[in-house]
Amino acid sequence: MTSGIFPNAETEFEKRRGVSDVEVRGGYAQVHVSEIEGDVMQGRLRVLQIAADAGISIDFLKLTPTGMSFLVMQEKAADVDAALRASGESFSIGSDRSIVLVHAVNIRDEEGIIAGLVRTLIGTGAPVDHLGDMHDRMLMVVRSEDAERIAAEFRRTLL
Repeated sequence: MTSGIFPNAETEFEKRRGVSDVEVRGGYAQVHVSEIEGDVMQGRLRVLQIAADAGISIDFLKLTPTGMSFLVMQEKAADVDAALRASGESFSIGSDRSIVLVHAVNIRDEEGIIAGLVRTLIGTGAPVDHLGDMHDRMLMVVRSEDAERIAAEFRRTLL
């Protein structure tokens, strides 16, 4: 017997374990700065200052042995190109990139989730620019033309 004070419906306070959502965010360009001369750390700081001075916001910064890579909004790609070209840095820009995000609570702690996501991603045959994880999601930078197909495969196999 229930009273009006305590309805039968339960409130869900935690998301269920495993994959809960797949999201695609488009409109990015991938910047790779490589072969930084001299002190690589100082070169990275120089590149970050160039971006800051040009008013360019960066995302998904990754350090490489001889440089760095990051995402910028696609509409800022020409500004990045001009700023880095003027600096003399060695770089490349890949246009039309998207981020595929796979949300999963405790993704790092739940055994096999990341391995299963990577296996599914590899199975799509799509090239991957970057892969990263947070406590509750995995992020993949891919060509925009592949993003929805990858997301669909994750939804089909995991949701």
